[in-house]
Amino acid sequence: MSETMSDRLEMMQERMLGNGFGAVLGPKLEQLDEGFCRMSLAWREDLSRGDARVHGGVIAALIDKAGTTAAWAYTDIPEGTLGATVAMNVNFLDAAVTDMVAEARTVRRGGSIVVVDVEVLNDTGGMVAKGMVTYKISRPRPA
Repeated sequence: MSETMSDRLEMMQERMLGNGFGAVLGPKLEQLDEGFCRMSLAWREDLSRGDARVHGGVIAALIDKAGTTAAWAYTDIPEGTLGATVAMNVNFLDAAVTDMVAEARTVRRGGSIVVVDVEVLNDTGGMVAKGMVTYKISRPRPA
């Protein structure tokens, strides 16, 4: 049986965001299409620098999570595949003092490397940060 994008969304919500650091960070996967994801992160005091501004490390982690999720947003990735972020660049453009939305779009998908562009927006649509995530997908080796 072939996997649908709906199946992939459910798996991604559980695998990427439902345990470990993803559960601590707390983003919600809002939309998943081939090579694209939108996830939101609610403002919380424990994510701030102590002055209502979201810590830059939180924004970078959101970019990494969104970029990783978009890299996995393909139904042809076999079970048992592993992956890791191999490079990431973040430009911080404005302070984040509200809920945020990250939109991640695959720019290029090669044999094992996926490059994803990520924009983080505040609740009025203003850009908080822009990032580029390079992700390596290691397909399972034949037995």
